Amino acid sequence: MYLGNTKQDIYFSITNFYYSMSKVKKIISYLVILTLFEIFIFQNTWCCTDAYSQGTELKYRKQLGTKGIENGQFTFPHSLTVDHFGNIYVGDTGNKRVQKFAPNGAFLTSWGSEGSNDGQFLGLHDVTVDPEGKFVYTVELKNHRVQKFYSNGSFITKWGYNNTGGRDLLRSPHQIAVNSLGNVYLTDSNGNQILKFYDNGTFIGTIGSKGMSSGEFNTPHGIAIDASNNIYVTDMKNFRVQVFDSNDSFVRQWGTFGTGKDQFSETVPGIAIDINNRVYVVDKINSRVQMFDNTGNYLSGWGSDGNGPQQLHKPEDIAVNNKGDIYITDTRNSRIQILQLVD
Repeated sequence: MYLGNTKQDIYFSITNFYYSMSKVKKIISYLVILTLFEIFIFQNTWCCTDAYSQGTELKYRKQLGTKGIENGQFTFPHSLTVDHFGNIYVGDTGNKRVQKFAPNGAFLTSWGSEGSNDGQFLGLHDVTVDPEGKFVYTVELKNHRVQKFYSNGSFITKWGYNNTGGRDLLRSPHQIAVNSLGNVYLTDSNGNQILKFYDNGTFIGTIGSKGMSSGEFNTPHGIAIDASNNIYVTDMKNFRVQVFDSNDSFVRQWGTFGTGKDQFSETVPGIAIDINNRVYVVDKINSRVQMFDNTGNYLSGWGSDGNGPQQLHKPEDIAVNNKGDIYITDTRNSRIQILQLVD
């Protein structure tokens, strides 16, 4: 009897053979059929990988930091980023500073204090690093500006949103990302647009407008850029992720409202993409992270609400290093949760 190459083929072959037998033989052969199915399906790794492949899963690894004001401690950390060396930068919003850590989690340096002068912060909402790891950028809601630093925290320049249209100087972009050309993209959640600048602060233009159609936004927030300069945006109140190409043109989208797989609440503030083009989305209300391929196919998820060692409470942002370690700002628990990919 030919069984076939996939689990479905084998199942239907055995089933057809079963129904071709007499009633007496059916009773006797029932356990034999189950045994055959077990042997061919579950004990042979060569069988049926195309039909039922095992995916990579998100697993808890450890946490970084505790609540406090000392070096290496956090007060409601809101954002983070990882450079290509593996260094971790955390927007420690409650302490009005940026902290930098080595790849092993050791504290390296910090900068910032409360205020509106160069190197100070009010409403520190996001931090990012350019693809080469040379420059660090921050976004502040209350100071309505971007600041640019060297990776050691030395101040370089700053700019606001004058002559960008919309609410102009009063725009309050929530997240920031930089592509390989040095172009800077900011999600203006209240203005329902993406702002684009050169890395010296010169305004280039905007992407999108308010709406529900492809390329339109209703409260865009998270933004990430892959190695090919494709742009991924969490369009929060449209309950979706939208993708744009390197020319800022709409490519695709995925997501609906809900709590199931590949569904989102109205608050999905963080997004990241790794070197294998897997996309990670933080759902603040549902206290979880979901992982997709870059076309929107669901791969894995992790998280539940709470303050336990393997839980999240109102997470905000996410970043991934080149080794596949995933960092999440567990904001209301004042710590960073670290996950890893396990086959």
